[in-house]
Amino acid sequence: MSLSIFLLTGLSTSSFFLADFLTSVIDKKEHSARQLNFAIGQENEAALLYVWQQSKQGSQRWQKLAKKLAKNNGEVAYLLADFYLNEEYADKRFSSQPEQAILWYQQAIRLNYAKASIALADLYFHQGKVLTAQNLLAKLQVMAFSRFYRDDVTIQAIILMTKIAISSGDIELVNSLLFKFSLLLQADKVGASLLSALEKYQVLPLTGDVNIKRDNSYITCPNSIQIFATNLLHLAQVEQLVKRFKHQPLNDLVCFSPVRYLPLSTLSCSTALDSAILCDESKLDEVADSVTSRYVAIMLPKGGANVHFGMLYFDALDSIDVVEHEISHLLGFVDEYPLAKGHVKCRTSQQQVSAQNIAVLPNSYQGERSDIREKVLKQLAWAEQIKKSTPILHLKDKGSQKIHHWQLGTPEKFEQEVGLFRAPTCDNNSAKQQNIFNAFKPLAHRTKLQYDELNFPKQYIALLQNNSDQFRMPSFHYNIALAYYQQHDMEQATAWLEQAARWENDVSRRKKVRQGNF
Repeated sequence: MSLSIFLLTGLSTSSFFLADFLTSVIDKKEHSARQLNFAIGQENEAALLYVWQQSKQGSQRWQKLAKKLAKNNGEVAYLLADFYLNEEYADKRFSSQPEQAILWYQQAIRLNYAKASIALADLYFHQGKVLTAQNLLAKLQVMAFSRFYRDDVTIQAIILMTKIAISSGDIELVNSLLFKFSLLLQADKVGASLLSALEKYQVLPLTGDVNIKRDNSYITCPNSIQIFATNLLHLAQVEQLVKRFKHQPLNDLVCFSPVRYLPLSTLSCSTALDSAILCDESKLDEVADSVTSRYVAIMLPKGGANVHFGMLYFDALDSIDVVEHEISHLLGFVDEYPLAKGHVKCRTSQQQVSAQNIAVLPNSYQGERSDIREKVLKQLAWAEQIKKSTPILHLKDKGSQKIHHWQLGTPEKFEQEVGLFRAPTCDNNSAKQQNIFNAFKPLAHRTKLQYDELNFPKQYIALLQNNSDQFRMPSFHYNIALAYYQQHDMEQATAWLEQAARWENDVSRRKKVRQGNF
């Protein structure tokens, strides 16, 4: 009696050869529907695999069959992990999916499916679990480099190891990997792209034999910015950010030199999410000679965005609006939201103009209105934008002999004009201080200096176009000088102050920089 009769009649037959027979006919796609259904009932792997391949990816049936097959099939376990991982990226509500992805990657690894090790290491790397990723690659390395020297898995492993070394700032390891495997990488499309990126972003020190063509037009730009990032993903992200900046209001007032790599290990940085990024800026002296821009910006994996004199810090999650807001500080704008208690800008009323958009002034004055107005206008960067018909004082009470008491501020009915309006900048001062002096701004409405999502008003852009030099921050060399001063190295501090002074055209600003008075 033939096997087909056994299957059709349901008569028992020896499983000794039946499983092999079913596997054979299904693999050859010579099976009948009855044979396939019977094989599925017996959980024959070939039948399950056949049905799984015919199922819609991601469907409940597809997932159920995949989980059965993944017990013994490393490739299916890997594809199941990929599915769960992609589901997580597509919809953040499925918070359990990364764990599912990790579980099935680990199952594929147990079944010696090498691609799963690469995928899981890459997942750990992007989660910030760098050491875990490195340990996983180290286990794979012995197998991959001895048995599969020229396969895709090996190339992927080398590429990922290189990226992790770059992110960790381990340039010695990067050099070692390139020395051993540069020819292998050159022969691979992705590997060649990696090598091109290393050269483009100057990941490795330039040698006399390397000649990278650059657009040097940014050198003549008065407010030029050199942005560094610490890994390849962020370097590409910064490039896109710079392209998008061309559509921002401040684009015509700043320019960017080509994005470059800076090892994370070069700067000792504090990057707590709830506080401003701050690094050991004395270590910038290692790259300063190769920077031809006035300012330096650094994108770090995490931390609070801020400007510290000629340095701008931001993280990979910051939007273009946040970055533009911070760049405005380099150009002399001050925040219009409450600054931290005790901030230097709010300790006392100002003695001279020090910002484009904020003046910290006494609340009240005594004397002739015209004399006081003239005195106050000299304290405002935006004085020329205030119409003669727009008041900046209103009568508090009448004094004797025409010496009146005046309250500083433009009345509400002139809120559409440029004037003198209370800013929240110094609201964290004590009540006693606020009773004596406060911060004032040109416009009554909120601007980008208070909320990142808002635009820069045309009046602020005009201020920069008319005077972009007077209130801007000193060059980043000033930061290096300050760092050395704090380390009590006066010789280095003086030398770097001199370099910072060379960036100033105005004699008084040059003197101020040399004295360290910013």
